[in-house]
Amino acid sequence: MSSQTDRNSILEYFRPRGKIVCIGEDLTTELGIINEYLATKNDARLPHLYITTNPAYKTDTCDQVVVFDSETMMPQIYRLLNSYFLIFIFNSSEEGIFKILGAILASIKFSGSIPLFIDTGKGLSQDQKEIFGQNYFNFDCSIKNGRWEFLIFIDSIISGLTPSSGFGVSFSNLIRIFGNSKCLYYGISSSKNLNDAIEESINQIGEKLVTTLPENLEKLQVIFLSIASDKPLSLKILNEISKQIAKTFGKDIEIVFSNVIDSQASSCNIVIILTDSHPIDSIMHNTTSTELLNSVIPKLASCEASNERDITDPMLFNEISDEDERFKILNRIFSDSEIYIFDDGGLPLFASHRPAGQEVCLYTGLFSAIQSMSSDLIGHTPDHLTAGDKRCVFVSQLGPHNSQLRGVAIFNAGLEKSARNDLTASMNLVKRLLEKGEPEYAINDKIQVLLVNGFHNGSIDSILKLADFHAS
Repeated sequence: MSSQTDRNSILEYFRPRGKIVCIGEDLTTELGIINEYLATKNDARLPHLYITTNPAYKTDTCDQVVVFDSETMMPQIYRLLNSYFLIFIFNSSEEGIFKILGAILASIKFSGSIPLFIDTGKGLSQDQKEIFGQNYFNFDCSIKNGRWEFLIFIDSIISGLTPSSGFGVSFSNLIRIFGNSKCLYYGISSSKNLNDAIEESINQIGEKLVTTLPENLEKLQVIFLSIASDKPLSLKILNEISKQIAKTFGKDIEIVFSNVIDSQASSCNIVIILTDSHPIDSIMHNTTSTELLNSVIPKLASCEASNERDITDPMLFNEISDEDERFKILNRIFSDSEIYIFDDGGLPLFASHRPAGQEVCLYTGLFSAIQSMSSDLIGHTPDHLTAGDKRCVFVSQLGPHNSQLRGVAIFNAGLEKSARNDLTASMNLVKRLLEKGEPEYAINDKIQVLLVNGFHNGSIDSILKLADFHAS
């Protein structure tokens, strides 16, 4: 990776509210729209990074241009993506785009950044969309209407992050709306008549809600309404809009307004986003502020680790002496579950958490006893247990030399898929190290250190995706 702009790396440590990150070989159309917009918005401007696969690409319209090389150490890119909101812009129709996107997604998953994915191509299949989560937006810039909707959406987000005039939305509300979205529906419209524009956006959302599962409808709690107009809206008009939205989506829905003033606007541009809401403390971890600056980021600057290296390479296992710091990071990696893997005798081979007041071997041995008892009494080993809001799923695998490996994931109701994935990845790491001849007593420390190092250098997602079997 090479940078066409020399910058003092210390400047990258300070986190702006938002950053525009264009990714792809040639996004001439998208860059043109963005820069034409930014040229008229001196007070509402975000840093602009372009990550390209074209080494010959030249532009002076971006703050920084980076030439992406698939062999590059990911920490270098990880350090550049240091904003609270990352507005990723890419064209899904571009060949090879998912390779670079995959590497970047792996680098930001645990960075404390909130990503918004804007696809300016033909769009993705439903399976592909699941990779990006709910914050995926598609505007086909090969057609005029797509380019116009892209501009309206960009304006609503940038104006929300950098309010300069009008009635702005709070930064904390933007975090709650986009930070952990499980369900999100949006409508975009433009009309000289405000009521017509709002009605069109509402109808777009309504068409999408028709096919929505009831359990997803129950999660919808808040509406983000961005209105760009040539003059401020009166309180009377805002009140009428509130009544219209409440009548449509229910009185319990929370409305978050943003009225952007653009004296050059010839029509009212509307963006309505209906989504769920989450407490800020469940989205923005402590390490996204001072703690991140003091502990995580300095390690990124000097770290050199490749995603392609063998995960059992002894050079990866640098000692981490602060056990409290180690478990703090492990708790972030396994934020949806607690994972414990042990052998026949209850010796812990891996623990993602430190059970309060209990030794891990006793804690995991309890589940071994439950499995054995159930097998004796009812003739089979259960694959899950339920106790109040807590759930447990189990996996049992044959290890090297016919050894029996058992694992359990403990999680809250509704997080089963994530817990099974965590359990699958952890068991796979245990098996790989055992197959390499590592003694059982050393497995736990080595995996914990491997994961913590992966967290620091941006390769953690690649490590956790190394799985060759499924948890039952």
